Amino acid sequence: MAGFTVSDLTDYVRENADRIFTAAITQAATLQYPGINIIAGIKNAESIMNFTNTAPFQAGGVCSFNASGSSVFSDRVLTVTKLKWQDTFCPETLESKFLSTKLIAGSNYDSLPFEQLIVDQVVQNITSGMEQLVWQGDTTSTGNQVLKQMNGWLKVIDAASPVYATATAALTAANVIAIFDDVYAKIPVALLARPEYPLVAFCGWDTFRKLIIALKDADDFNFNVNTTDAYKTGEITLPGSGLMVKAVHGLNNIATSQAKYNDRIVCTYPQNMVYGTDLANEYEEAKFWYSADDQNVKGSIKWKAGCEINFGSEIVTYKNS
Repeated sequence: MAGFTVSDLTDYVRENADRIFTAAITQAATLQYPGINIIAGIKNAESIMNFTNTAPFQAGGVCSFNASGSSVFSDRVLTVTKLKWQDTFCPETLESKFLSTKLIAGSNYDSLPFEQLIVDQVVQNITSGMEQLVWQGDTTSTGNQVLKQMNGWLKVIDAASPVYATATAALTAANVIAIFDDVYAKIPVALLARPEYPLVAFCGWDTFRKLIIALKDADDFNFNVNTTDAYKTGEITLPGSGLMVKAVHGLNNIATSQAKYNDRIVCTYPQNMVYGTDLANEYEEAKFWYSADDQNVKGSIKWKAGCEINFGSEIVTYKNS
């Protein structure tokens, strides 16, 4: 239902006038993670240029020139999807409720009470939705208005021939350590010990919690969860490997839809993951205005978003069988 819903509020009670609380909304941690390749200024689509080279050695000591090796340019097309949020607010709806204390005097309301509160909450909700969308977005999905808008990284990765860790029926506290060990073992050796490729294994907070509990209970690595801030930061170095594990809400299991994306782990270097937009953080720019024709206050936010990767072969991912 668009606009204000006030059926659950009692009629005007002065002592309740300022008791308005907002829920804590997940921030888009993935897009804030250092190194994620964010490309702005895309109106529709843009080619991401990739380059690979081989330089085979040859026997020297002879007067000859033999060209060998290869230098290959390739590209992947990053297409952005146009997204928007819009709503209409009728201030008169609030007249019989305690919120009426915030309305201006008179019967003509050309401004929106609690505008900053509403704008902040809308932006937070969009940020939370974007966190899910960049990972689990799938245009073939049904029943989820957010996730069907575009394809996120998981669908892009699965179509790009990544390296798959050994699948199990489900990720549990009993097998989670072995699964992360397998992810680490399958990382292409050329990516190891390369400072320019800081590897990170992204997972949902539900998977991360299982890993923390399993490590605590195993007690095989002198790991003491009480001496870390992992439960706050969602970051831990996998004991014995040096691999960074990062929990993000975008990979949390969604019970009502997208079951095929449950329990996913994605390990790569952040620069390999590309997010495209027109103007970075443009969804934080909201417009509210009074519409004299229908005497409502209207709000609108528009933005563009798209997900791509550079090299599928440099991604190790886990998914259930």
